[in-house]
Amino acid sequence: MVTRADHNTIVVGVDDSATALNAARWAAYLAGALHAPLLIAHALPHPHTVAQQLADRVHAPHAYDAATQTLDRTCRLVRTCDPELTVEATLPGGPPTKALVELSAHARIVVVGAQSAYEGRLIGSTTVHVAEHAHCPVGVWRGANGRPIPRGKPVVVGVDGTELSIPAIAHGFEIAAALGVPLAAVHCWPSRIEPVGHHLDRGEQERTLLAESLAGWCTEYPDVEVIEMPVPGLARSVLNEMAQDAQLLVVGSHGYSTATALLFGSTSRDLLHHTSCPVLVCRS
Repeated sequence: MVTRADHNTIVVGVDDSATALNAARWAAYLAGALHAPLLIAHALPHPHTVAQQLADRVHAPHAYDAATQTLDRTCRLVRTCDPELTVEATLPGGPPTKALVELSAHARIVVVGAQSAYEGRLIGSTTVHVAEHAHCPVGVWRGANGRPIPRGKPVVVGVDGTELSIPAIAHGFEIAAALGVPLAAVHCWPSRIEPVGHHLDRGEQERTLLAESLAGWCTEYPDVEVIEMPVPGLARSVLNEMAQDAQLLVVGSHGYSTATALLFGSTSRDLLHHTSCPVLVCRS
């Protein structure tokens, strides 16, 4: 088994849950579109040296066997999704959060399942930790287990007009191009009543800001159909609504504390908790 990824690898963290299997299935779909290898990781509970791995086989065969069975089952599943996909597996040591963050240092994207808690309303602490601390973009799989992947639906990207959203725009274009679907670029701003005697065409300014944010990327990806969507309102509410008819929502995180930067870290976390489709979080 391999123990690390390279910078073109899609890494997916799995356990023995149905959510993890569906996350792996979605990761395989993404890896196939991006022509990237897929590395399936299942963390063992302690730092895992070669000596410890040998000791596990002798002294804890049931735990080791269960882990390898999970990897084997997941590998078989993803190969049925894409027989041409390069698939490898690893058993990193330590807690899943630590293992996935370490793997992210050499990965293109890390994928995790939502690990829903509180009757599916909120994602689990492992998912939040990986999304906040990974060294590469993190894809959080959300959706109904067993449902077909909505392959024809667009990718939605949140654009706030600052450097924060540049990584999100870049990945949004790249993935939309790879999947052959439109890219809906959504830019939001707070709607408010202007003081008496003041008139400001805020909508026109924001449309210009959105167009300027996308201009270079539209040139780089001329085959991607871009739908520009300047919408007044709260980013989390607008993006959550747009995500209902999307196959992926791409957002930035760790925004600035200004009134014009709407993709705050809190917005990204809120979308992770409540959005109905997978979310790709791209840290600035």
